[in-house]
Amino acid sequence: MTNDRSATAVISERPAMERRVAVFKALADPYRLQILSILSSQVRCNCHLQDMLDLAPNLLSYHLKVLRTAGLIIGSRRGRWIDYAITDEARELVDASLPSLVAAPPDAGPLKTCDTDEDAG
Repeated sequence: MTNDRSATAVISERPAMERRVAVFKALADPYRLQILSILSSQVRCNCHLQDMLDLAPNLLSYHLKVLRTAGLIIGSRRGRWIDYAITDEARELVDASLPSLVAAPPDAGPLKTCDTDEDAG
């Protein structure tokens, strides 16, 4: 599948935090999660997505645009239809958008604790 502009090029123009937020926002909607789930198994035409999701064309178009802007899907025009697929970078984008919950970032400094009333007395 080819596109005039790769998803990586669109995404890499943004600062890192904006990219992370865009991916989170894209994932924060039930319809967009469902679209990603559908596309995880195979490429689908927008007409099939519309039938599967029972969404008005303008709403489907909006959700697809959000996913494209976040770099999670790409579209390839085929006549009046567009075939959509998950980008090769989608998993990496999702993983990179999640904060690391395993360890503190290196620049976080030492863990500071608050004084309690017992300590102050």
